[in-house]
Amino acid sequence: MGYEDINRLTITGNSLEDCRDKLYKLYGNDYRIVDKATDWVACGLFKLRQKPVTKLTYVVNHQNSYNPDNYFADRKREEEQMEKNREAFLEKQSSTLVTATIKQLNKTIEDLKTEIDDKFSKMPVGTAEKPESILKIEQMLSDNDFTLSYINMISDKIRNEFSLEQLEDFELVERRVVDWIGESISIHQEKPHRPPHVVIIVGPTGVGKTTTLVKLAAQFIIQFKNQNKKAEICFITTDSMRVGAMEQLSRWGELMNYNVLKAEKPEDLQTLYEQNRENMDAIFIDTSGFSPNDATHIAKMKMLLDVPGMNPDISLAVTASTKARDLQNIMQNYEPFGYSSVIITKCDESSQFGNIISVVSERHKELSYLTTGQQISQCIVNADPVWFLMRLENFKIDRVHIEDKFAR
Repeated sequence: MGYEDINRLTITGNSLEDCRDKLYKLYGNDYRIVDKATDWVACGLFKLRQKPVTKLTYVVNHQNSYNPDNYFADRKREEEQMEKNREAFLEKQSSTLVTATIKQLNKTIEDLKTEIDDKFSKMPVGTAEKPESILKIEQMLSDNDFTLSYINMISDKIRNEFSLEQLEDFELVERRVVDWIGESISIHQEKPHRPPHVVIIVGPTGVGKTTTLVKLAAQFIIQFKNQNKKAEICFITTDSMRVGAMEQLSRWGELMNYNVLKAEKPEDLQTLYEQNRENMDAIFIDTSGFSPNDATHIAKMKMLLDVPGMNPDISLAVTASTKARDLQNIMQNYEPFGYSSVIITKCDESSQFGNIISVVSERHKELSYLTTGQQISQCIVNADPVWFLMRLENFKIDRVHIEDKFAR
């Protein structure tokens, strides 16, 4: 019997994503899914119905190293095997479920009537209805593109923390909900780096990685200038997929009077890093953009950036208008890069940000920067809960209060 057979564990949840969130909280990314199945559990007031739950079998890796070839191959095999198991299980359970349901319905009418009368006689008046204040908050959150799971989390907090009398005071509830939203936004605190500070931005095609990288470089240069020093930096592009990528970055390099170098292979990047590490304050590395589902190219880029001793500061860039489901997929599939923060680009092209707040919070990630236009030196700001809260639509915002509570 092998290691995996001895050390297999199981976990259940409402969905595959729910199970993965539970595993993340327990082990981070240090686990591997072996099998997936569907169980049926009794539910409802009298346990007359059954609902499906997801059951994952997994093993804990107990290692921190990442092998991109194994990662994506194992992931594909896991998904194919889980799909086969799901279909076989559903076919087997279909007849069993019908039989179980018939047995439940064979109770006598008198027994059902007695049980129902007993249950409802003990139920407090009005508990079957959702308070108006909660319904209104849920609609307001939905209008701001918050995910259903985030909305349900807020609703549960309202029920747990407010009495029925307090729920009548909508302004009190609304103010507290705004605070909860702000508290769910985690801001990345930049750590000191020994020169050279290597900055890398990864992300899908079309999110503005190159422009954002140049904006970060401009900020770095201005910080040095404010100290009456000249920043020594260079750009390295690894983007061999996009037509004109080198030319675009080269134009910015010429305007800023800094060198732009090109690396097409892992050994190229390592050589360029070794050649410049001693005389640079910062190195800014531009990357290719791929579909988040393009596992092959993402794995190759991970290997390209894996330069010994470089210790880069990696950020994931996504656009503000990305749909919540797509955002979840992007953040999950770029997880192997170990990005330390998320940069939200093109914020000027969106008016609702609940999708960003929800998914980044649920994925336990931190926000670092927001970009709001094309001007290099001006259209980038540090991420800030106040920025997001002031843009909540239909919420009454006490600016003095939230600035006092959340201003950095």
